Amino acid sequence: MVNPRLPILTACLLTLASALHGCGLAGSEDMAGSLEPRSLCGQPWLLKSLKVDGREHRTGLLWRKLMRERPYFTCDALGYVRGNSGSNPYTGRLSRSGDQLSWPKAPAVAPMIDLRDSSELEQDFLLALPQTEQLSFDGELLILEGAAGATRLEFQPAETPPP
Repeated sequence: MVNPRLPILTACLLTLASALHGCGLAGSEDMAGSLEPRSLCGQPWLLKSLKVDGREHRTGLLWRKLMRERPYFTCDALGYVRGNSGSNPYTGRLSRSGDQLSWPKAPAVAPMIDLRDSSELEQDFLLALPQTEQLSFDGELLILEGAAGATRLEFQPAETPPP
């Protein structure tokens, strides 16, 4: 039996994470002291393209029409990562040192009562995130990459998280 207070607790935790949004990891300087064009945790990032295990996903007409189904990424000062993986909300935890990333807690679908069936995009997104080890910026794009470029996620900045 699922605790009826679980959705309320989840909402409270997401609200707290939003309140912390923009602190710590979000500074205009990374831990090594060099300036970044954009901060990692200072805003939400919408998935633009994804490559994992030879499979590629790119933005298209369907993603633009169904904004709520488009994966996005945010983080807070404590390294907690959250967003929507395309079908369901997810949470995880990352650690950052300069442009190097590690994932003490791999992103996974958040426990909720009304989970939706996972799409191929959601499965690949949740598989790819914890495989990333390096972060970089290319103009406005946030790029997370795994070893030897086998995994690559590109994100574009968003003004607000999708609904």
